[in-house]
Amino acid sequence: MAFWITSRSQEWVAAAEADDGHFTDAVWASELLKEDLLRWSRWWLGLAAFVLAFAAVPFAGLLPMMLIVEAPSGGGEVLMVLAVTAIAVLVLAAAAVVLWLLHRSGRRLARSLRWWLAVRAGGSPAQGVAGWLAPRAVLFEAEVFVRVLTASLAGLVGIFGLSLIGFSIAQNPTMIVASALWGVLGTACCIGQTGGVMRLVAGLGDADPVWNRMR
Repeated sequence: MAFWITSRSQEWVAAAEADDGHFTDAVWASELLKEDLLRWSRWWLGLAAFVLAFAAVPFAGLLPMMLIVEAPSGGGEVLMVLAVTAIAVLVLAAAAVVLWLLHRSGRRLARSLRWWLAVRAGGSPAQGVAGWLAPRAVLFEAEVFVRVLTASLAGLVGIFGLSLIGFSIAQNPTMIVASALWGVLGTACCIGQTGGVMRLVAGLGDADPVWNRMR
């Protein structure tokens, strides 16, 4: 777990999950968890896994369907298709495991960060303009901005894949599995990244005087 959640963050994640923390630790804990959650290494690994999964989908989903629908006559061609499909499925499965581990660890970090930000805001409720500005300015930090960008692009991939399902059913049955896989991949990655960003913004919003008055 040292990569997914660094050893420095483990203590603060455990404290948040046990609902056991003090205001005097909130600033340090929240900054540490934010740094861990937004590490560039996490983003690059997620991007690489997403690209590999996206590239593997046509081979893992399209080739088997072509084999079923079009039924090639040559035995050598069938073996080649099966071999390529097997490799693609392994790559897709490995990428999915990496993405799942990133999501699971990121969810724990984001929830813990949200908890510590609430403790931090509760200890110093009158933050004025700084409290209003923080949840808005954080979206323009490079580590957050690229996650919003890639979440949006992943969402477009999801929409593209899901929209292809209807076309595949009507026009090209060999695309059904690939379309569904693209749709699930893009939608899941979009929701996962967006959820982390929204928890960060919501946590910073606890110190927003305007938002607090509206609530």
